[in-house]
Parts: sequence; structure tokens; C-alpha cells
Amino acid sequence: MKKIFCAVLFFVAVVSAAADSTAVAPADTAAPQETCAEAQTELAHRDSLMAVADSACTLEKDSLRAALASEKAKGENWEKSYETMKKSNEACAKALSVSLGVNENSKEKRDEERREAAMMSGTSFLGGLGIGMLLFWLIFD
Repeated sequence: MKKIFCAVLFFVAVVSAAADSTAVAPADTAAPQETCAEAQTELAHRDSLMAVADSACTLEKDSLRAALASEKAKGENWEKSYETMKKSNEACAKALSVSLGVNENSKEKRDEERREAAMMSGTSFLGGLGIGMLLFWLIFD
């Protein structure tokens, strides 16, 4: 029972304290002007902070725009370099294929000349042998 009485007494004390704190104080005529001046000062302070934040954002935007322009220029430069290298590579590939073709043709020509020289040697030898046999037959017959 003593516990219930203490709880009820505590509840009454809390409710009465809350009622006292929510009581409205009588309004002064000077208070609204001071509040208005304080509000104007606070607004001016907030505006100056916003101006500083805006200038910081402007600097950051300009920095990002410059970085974007730089990256775009780098991309264009890489693209030009790639195109130049691609054209150069194509020219080198064409020159290499022409050079290989010329070398292959000259090799085929040399092989053909060797075959012709071998054929001439063989033909000459056989011709000489035939003439020798004919002379031998004519002389010793």
C-alpha cells in the first residue's frame, strides 16, 4: 500500500510540474522587437554562411568542369593517337606484304633458274654422250 501511495504521489508531482512549465508568461512589448532584431541578425549570419557555401560549391563546380574538359581533351588525344597508330600499322602491314611477295617471287625465280641450269647441264651432258657414242660407232664400225 505504501508503494502505491508513493507512485500516486510521484505521478501528481510530475503532472503539476508539467502544468507549471507550460504556463505562458505575460508578453512584453519590447520582446518582439528584440526577437525580430535577433532573427534579422541570424538571417544575415545564415545568408553569409550560405554565400560562403555557394562560393565553395561554385569553386568545386568550376574545378569539376575543368577536370571534365581535361579528361575530354585526353580522350580526344588518345583517339587521335590511336587513329594515327592504326593508319601507320596498316601502311606497315601493306609494305610488309608487298616485301614478302617480292621476296617470294624472287625466290621462285631463283629456284626456276636453278632448275633450268640443272636441266641445261643434264641436256648438255646427254647431248655430249650421244655425240660421243655416234662418233664412236662411226669410227669403230
